[in-house]
Amino acid sequence: MDRPIEARVAAIIDDTTLVLNAGFRQGVREGMMFVIFGEHAEIADPVTGASLGKWECVKARVTVTHVQENMCTVRAPAPRPKEVTDGSRPLSAVMVEHSLGIYGAQPEQWQRLEVRAADMRGRPRAQPIAVGDGARALGPQTAGPAAAGAAAGGQAAAGTNAMPTPTPAAGDASDRP
Repeated sequence: MDRPIEARVAAIIDDTTLVLNAGFRQGVREGMMFVIFGEHAEIADPVTGASLGKWECVKARVTVTHVQENMCTVRAPAPRPKEVTDGSRPLSAVMVEHSLGIYGAQPEQWQRLEVRAADMRGRPRAQPIAVGDGARALGPQTAGPAAAGAAAGGQAAAGTNAMPTPTPAAGDASDRP
């Protein structure tokens, strides 16, 4: 099973643009979606007591707009405009929604669950995105064999849009122990 591409926020350019520490060598491609998250409390399995890992609180979903060798630029998509209820929609709005993959999507609404109040931990106070926050690719775009080969310095699989990996020149410092 392929593992998703993992990264960290390396820089914050402005309030809509971030730089992640993963690029084409790690399998990142333009248009990929990433989730930005912060890690919070450790969660234990209620039966075994074993650690299940840290709970991740999603801070944002972003889209890759530019890819470099070992980093990429991501931006937050613009918020959706209010729904037009009379059925008339500008063609440009429909085209943008379709290109972002949100055509026909409904706003997120969650049904309340019946839970025991004593077991609720409460949400941590919302924290802004910070350098060092985690990032993970969403959907079917994962770091498969081609990305693993590129990350190890090999060439991506034939037929992909990956840029070739530079080969060090003879006597380059990179081939010294």
